[in-house]
Amino acid sequence: MKFSRFSLIFFFAISLSLGLTGFSLAQDKTTLTVSVEAWMVDKYNMPELEKRFEANHPDVNVVVLTHEGNGVAYPGIFLEWSQTGKSTADLYFGGLVSQIAPAIIDDQLIPLDGILTDELAPDKWIPGFLSPSYVEGAEGSHYPTLPGLGETINFQFNTNLFIQAGFVDADAKPILPTTYEQIHDYACALAKLETNGQKIIGFEGEYNNNFAPDTWMAAVVAAEGTYLTKDGKINWDSEAGKKWLAFQKQIVDKGCGGTTVFTDNNGARNALKAGQAAIINASNSRSSEGTNALCKEQGTVPCPSGDIIQMFSYPGDGGTIAFSHQFYIPRVAAHADLALAFAREAILSKYAQTWSATQFGKMPTLWANYDALPKDVNVDFIRTELEGPTMGQWQFRDGQFLRNSYVEQLQLYLTGDQTLDETIAALKSIQDGADLTVPGAKKP
Repeated sequence: MKFSRFSLIFFFAISLSLGLTGFSLAQDKTTLTVSVEAWMVDKYNMPELEKRFEANHPDVNVVVLTHEGNGVAYPGIFLEWSQTGKSTADLYFGGLVSQIAPAIIDDQLIPLDGILTDELAPDKWIPGFLSPSYVEGAEGSHYPTLPGLGETINFQFNTNLFIQAGFVDADAKPILPTTYEQIHDYACALAKLETNGQKIIGFEGEYNNNFAPDTWMAAVVAAEGTYLTKDGKINWDSEAGKKWLAFQKQIVDKGCGGTTVFTDNNGARNALKAGQAAIINASNSRSSEGTNALCKEQGTVPCPSGDIIQMFSYPGDGGTIAFSHQFYIPRVAAHADLALAFAREAILSKYAQTWSATQFGKMPTLWANYDALPKDVNVDFIRTELEGPTMGQWQFRDGQFLRNSYVEQLQLYLTGDQTLDETIAALKSIQDGADLTVPGAKKP
């Protein structure tokens, strides 16, 4: 039988459409877009999570985008959803509950309650990280966000410098300060030390919007159990809070501490990692980062010679501030099912949560993953904190505004531009003008 040139072309075209040629035509892959805070790319190993998820889902192409942290990007993200009916990403990872509160209040997020079964059932999570995610409301809508990684707020200190200053017992174990007076005395004594010809910073405080509000909350919760009044407002009249503010100013005024964090959010962390700061007060991850930076056996994690940077608690037994970076899916996401699969299989995986904790101190939010961590002093310390009473950050609609306002007033106080009483009065006045609506609140 002979075929004309036209017949052959026609037959080939029909064969292609029916898949009869023996050639496999690659189908277009579905693109899943995940947006994370920029620091998470390295500290949560997003390239590896992307690769692993694509290997398990050959028909999916994962694209990882980044957005700015410290609350800067979120108003714009939420505005995009509401104004365009679309979202740049299908899944977002990063952002504190205090920063995401507006999207929760405005019902912009898909409830994630459905995945809280089996190994992700509520009792499998670390309560201090899961509880702040809970929102009052209809059944099935309690968890518009879930915690992907968590941390606690405490003090971190350089054990080598404690040894040098003599703050150790007969077994060379650190003697930990338990009052602000003791912390002050330690800081001033440590500030007299030198290393490599450079003066040590006794205490480098957190005075910027990365952690400053959380350190105030931590001080108040440790002493009083809560930083809120009975009517749900921030208790700026707290005696523990005033004591904390006064302690920080005393350290600065006496020259026993630095103020690099005024202009550099990471100033305290960087000084600790360089061995130049004896004590800082930030999140627990600073202990891991500092230890890994100062470890003699560079490139080996965890450090074989032990935790060089360790932690101690705020004075009091009222509890610990625990916070987490959330993951969430906007209602306008194009691929919500794939986003949920990535959250479950990648973000919450044993690999991701243990890798990030070991490398950078970003702690697992599931007990099973926490239990898989290498045993050391710091892992045990944080576990003790998380097994005790904890409290999360405030979650007001104007929560980020209140965080920024606290930093402004704190710096004015520390530089002598206003008194403690003036600082408290200003904070109360600012709160009076803020929107204190919280997720789950009944609308009038």
